[in-house]
Amino acid sequence: MRTDLIPDVEADVLAAALADTLPEDFWNVQDDLCDCTYQRIGMWTNPYLAETLEVRLCCMWAEFEKEHPEFIRRTHAYKDGNAEEWVAEPLEWNGEDAMPKSIWYRQLARKEGRSVPEVRADYVDKDELRPKGEPRREKFPFLVRVSGDWMEIAI
Repeated sequence: MRTDLIPDVEADVLAAALADTLPEDFWNVQDDLCDCTYQRIGMWTNPYLAETLEVRLCCMWAEFEKEHPEFIRRTHAYKDGNAEEWVAEPLEWNGEDAMPKSIWYRQLARKEGRSVPEVRADYVDKDELRPKGEPRREKFPFLVRVSGDWMEIAI
């Protein structure tokens, strides 16, 4: 095996070898590429190794739950940390931007008692029904007196 290739040629050979193996996009938690309720992606990357590991943790959990249901507890309510109580109804969208499709499909699936793939198929062309965001109201100034002077602070 020849090991004395010109550095530019080595780089070209390596680039050609990797051209078909490098992903074009990174996974993210709202890419809707799986049907898991909670899309969770783990990503570890190391420039010193020139390697990245992406893991669809949500899909792994789903498979793990099939094998070991005793280690997974699924509660059909969310824990409201402020009120310290369980709430069984999905919260209506209150974000500033439109609700991401991936969350919308899962909320509809929960409300309608159907699977995410069924909901996605029925609503993929009905974007006008997706909850829109509402801009935040203007903030009121908060004033404090410091050494006799009034100062506005952002909270």
